[in-house]
Amino acid sequence: MGKKSDTVNSGSQSLELTKKSQNPLIRTAIVTGAIILGYIVLNFATGGRLLSANNILSVLRGSVVTTFVVWGFCFILTMGMMDLSLGAIMILASNVGGILAIHLGMGYFGLIFGAIAVATLLQILNMRMMLLAKIPPWIYGLGIAMVYEAIGTIYNVFQIKAGKQSIALGNICRELGDTPWNLIVLAIGLILAFIIFNRTSIGFSLRAVGSNSIVAKMMGINISKTIIQAGIVTGIFVGLAAAINESYGGRVVPQSGLNSIASIFIPLAAYLLASAFEKVYNIIIGAVISAVIITSVFNVLTLLGVPSGTWQQVVMGCGVLVCGVLSQRRFEGVVK
Repeated sequence: MGKKSDTVNSGSQSLELTKKSQNPLIRTAIVTGAIILGYIVLNFATGGRLLSANNILSVLRGSVVTTFVVWGFCFILTMGMMDLSLGAIMILASNVGGILAIHLGMGYFGLIFGAIAVATLLQILNMRMMLLAKIPPWIYGLGIAMVYEAIGTIYNVFQIKAGKQSIALGNICRELGDTPWNLIVLAIGLILAFIIFNRTSIGFSLRAVGSNSIVAKMMGINISKTIIQAGIVTGIFVGLAAAINESYGGRVVPQSGLNSIASIFIPLAAYLLASAFEKVYNIIIGAVISAVIITSVFNVLTLLGVPSGTWQQVVMGCGVLVCGVLSQRRFEGVVK
């Protein structure tokens, strides 16, 4: 009788511990504590340089563009649509924004709204063509990325033949890419992304489509309209990323040979990590945290003297794989 009572008590204690571990607040506290502990350990490893004031600002500054691209991913990858042309779109949008800002004298208005307009229009085109072609989105993305790269390259070659260079901002419109303005725009973007994703019919519809498109259609959701709307929102965030990136770097050189895809590897890793954190943080908030973590990893590698052209690329590739594995742990059976 006593043994049976001990077994029951042991089982009830185990159940209680399981319930506590499933408590959202406890889970959030554990994960947040682990992240903070990781930063403390890495700070010791870098001789206190990681958490210095200047380095923290550098990491935050380097995370802004990545975060905006991750938010763009949130709206299309939630539906299972992988667009590999986002990097090429961002580069093209950066250059068009620069042309409007410098050559047409439109300043920040041309830089920001020009980049947003180009990215949004190209995303609408992408979504419509994916629906029309009915081929896997990643295949379409690969093909159209080469087209967008070619447009930028042709313009760049034309400029060189004319004795000019690709768009360079010089000292004009450079504040947007620096603190505190980039962080202010980041805060505004966080509010907008959170509201659109969590509090609007667009966010509800795209999550429903991503969960089960057949059930979503039975619920009266217009699948095609939802995909287009998601593309528009993605275009806005990618356009903002392009404008900030152009302002920060002063110029964005056109790419060719699908090299533009490399520019979305870090945002992709951050998105996958945010997906892995989804049970702990809302994915929009997790996007910011994940972007900072990924940027911090490369910052630590730089502080430790790891070569940027070789071993850091190895770390980036492994990071994408690890984040992908972590993000898929919430799915059973076939990988999403």
